Order: sequence, then structure tokens, then C-alpha cells
Amino acid sequence: MTTTISLSVLDEFGGSKLLTPDKIRYVQANPLPSKPVDSAFREALTSPIGARPFEREKGWSPAIILTDSTRKQSPFIKQLISLIEPKTDDIKFIFACGTHVPADQSFIRKVLGDDIYKRYEKSIKVSSTQNPGSKYEWIGLTGRGTPVELNKELFDRDLLISTLNVQPHYFAGFEGGAKALLPGCSGLKTITTNHGYVVGNPSCHELVVIGNPMREDINEVPNILKEYMKIEHRILDFVLNQDGSLVKGSYGDPNLAHLQLAENYSKRAHTVQSRPSPLVLTRADGPMGQNLYQALKASTFATGLVPSAHSPKPAVLLLASLENGIGSDAFKTEMETYGKTDPEKVLEDLKKRAKAGRVTEASQKPNRLAIDDGKANFAVVSPKAPAVVEQFLGKTRIGFYRTIDDALRSMDSKLYERDVAVIPFGSSTVPIAS
Repeated sequence: MTTTISLSVLDEFGGSKLLTPDKIRYVQANPLPSKPVDSAFREALTSPIGARPFEREKGWSPAIILTDSTRKQSPFIKQLISLIEPKTDDIKFIFACGTHVPADQSFIRKVLGDDIYKRYEKSIKVSSTQNPGSKYEWIGLTGRGTPVELNKELFDRDLLISTLNVQPHYFAGFEGGAKALLPGCSGLKTITTNHGYVVGNPSCHELVVIGNPMREDINEVPNILKEYMKIEHRILDFVLNQDGSLVKGSYGDPNLAHLQLAENYSKRAHTVQSRPSPLVLTRADGPMGQNLYQALKASTFATGLVPSAHSPKPAVLLLASLENGIGSDAFKTEMETYGKTDPEKVLEDLKKRAKAGRVTEASQKPNRLAIDDGKANFAVVSPKAPAVVEQFLGKTRIGFYRTIDDALRSMDSKLYERDVAVIPFGSSTVPIAS
């Protein structure tokens, strides 16, 4: 379904004189019933999925795993600490940043709050391949042969409880679950090997868990950790409506509980059926809009709404703040390598690299852009992005503009003469053409 909301989404990016209200159609998932945090927390702990009740867990030296600044933070942090503290005060906090920039102290303090931060300051750790203090250790192999190297900060714990948001992810199916460990707390070799399964594989796609080789590889890690290190992993993951209201939380096995949240709640809260449109404007909302690497996920989702075999070729226009610039060095290198290369040649070369084990943690980005290139042209609008973003995109097939109308003037006017779809929550909306 589609719902109409105010034009504030476009106004946030300078507005448009070329897109009159009669041309615009807002595409937004209908919200699911929401509930207070305390009641959702109690419900999750009362009905564990695929795991024993919390009071029967070992948990004498637990770690709470949280996410980095590019994701939505857990509403359950205080409740989780209150649950654990009567049992033990030996709690470690690990911010799982994967290959992203390490979480800094100001961000950590904001997430935890002053009181919790002061009580546990010495027990707060950051896992990031960009963090010199992060050390990783090999513990085994997945069935596909991925070497599992995890942050050593995990290994003095007997119970890990990660609490992540479950929303669609453009190649892992959904965020959350065992992604807290891979890529969240994994070494670079583990991450690059795992992400290599994405190259040239259409099953590595948003909303796909079962039959997604990259996701299935991730989902093996909790059992490897349990087998080799005798450490249990549980999740307290959650689903939010696009307005930020809490829909559901689940506690339990990192794969079973995650799959239920993904299939029964996230898929309903974050997908919407709508008629196709030759021009789609999608806003990279929330933390996903901070840098280009994350913001482009909204563009990949938006391609689900463009019509096939349309002339002129459809276009996806990404609206994002990009206040933090481009993203990782690996992403910069990958995009500069393939920036203006023919998409078929991009896929051909990436497949060769994947077979030779020479992909990076960011190779999946040009892979997906090459796959989607046949569906639509891409452009970015960001009035306040650093100049380096504009310079960078000038080396690629993606256009860059400071205003919406500048972008529109570069296109065939037939694309926006009648029906333009606008996705206000593009980072968490998967539109399905009906």
C-alpha cells in the first residue's frame, strides 16, 4: 500500500519546483501495532525461542554486544543490565563494528547513558578491524571453509547476548542475529571470505535467509563458538516500525529467534507493494544516511520499484545527508577501480577475484551496483555533503547533484511527467512492484 505524507522529505533536501504534489506518490509500509519497551522485554524473556530461560543460563561472565553508529540502537540496554546485575556484576560491553570505524567514547557514552558508562567504563571494548587494539583468534572453519577468527575479548565470557535491530539487508537478507559475530566481531580474513560468497550470486539478496549462502555461512558461527570455546550466544533482537516505535523483541537462539523476527515481523514492517514508477526518489534515513557506503543500500532496495523494459531507462535518485563522507578505504578503492567500467566486465572480474580469494569486505558493493545497472540509472542528491563525495562520484557512473531539480534537469523529463514514487524511509523499506 501507499500512504501520503507531507512534502517535508523533499523539503529536507531543498524542495523541488519540477515535482508538483500531483506527480508525487509516497511509498511507505504500514506500521504494525507497537508496544512499550518494558512489556516487549518481559514478553521476550518469558518466551525464549530455541534456548533455555535466562535464569537457567550460565551467565556468570556475560558480554552484551551492541552495534556501531551506522545502525539503530537497542531499546533494551537498561532492562538487560537490570536482569543480569542480580546474578553478576562482571559484565563486559562489546561494540561490534566489523570493518567500520571504531565506536568512539562520546558515541558509547550516548548509547549507554552516563550512569551505565561510569559504572562499566573499564569493561567497554570495541571490535573493529580498523581498531589497533582489536585482536582476533582462529577458532575453526565453517562448512564452506570460511576461517572463523573472532575478537579475543569474547573468549573470557561464558554467555554473549547481542541486541540488534532486524531490518532488511541488501545481501545478508536481514540485519541482526549472528551478524553480531560475523561481521560484527570478526577479523578481516573472516569477513572478506564470507562476503566473497555474494559476488555473482543472486540468492544473496534482501529478505532472503534460507538459501542465501552468505547468510547461512554467518549462521554457523554461533555453533562453532559453542563447540570450540564453550561460549553460548543468545540474541535479544528487535523490530521497529519505520517511525521508530517498537514492534517486537525476541530472546533466544541467534538463528531461530532471528528467523522468526525476520519472517513474522520485519518482513511485514519493512516491505510494501506498490505500482512501478520510472523515477524513484529514496531517502537514506537515520544513521544509514551518514556516509555513501551505507546510504547506497536505499538505492538497491528502490530498484525493486522500477518497471522493466521501460524507455527512457528508469532512474533512482538517492537523497542522503552524507555528513560523514564516503565510507571505508576498501569501498573507495573498489568503486574507483570499477567506477565507469561496463557492468558485465565488473561482474566478470569480481567473479575471477572471488574464485582466487582476492575480494575485499566492500567488493559486494560494485557487485550489486553492476547487477542493478540494467534496471536503472543512479544519482545522488546531497546539499551539504563534503566536496570529497562529489569528487569521488565523478569517477563513477553515479551522478551527483546539490539539488533535486538539478538532478531532474539532467534526466529525460518523461521520467517525471506523471508518476514519481518517493520512499521516505528508504534504508528500511523494500518496495515490491505490484
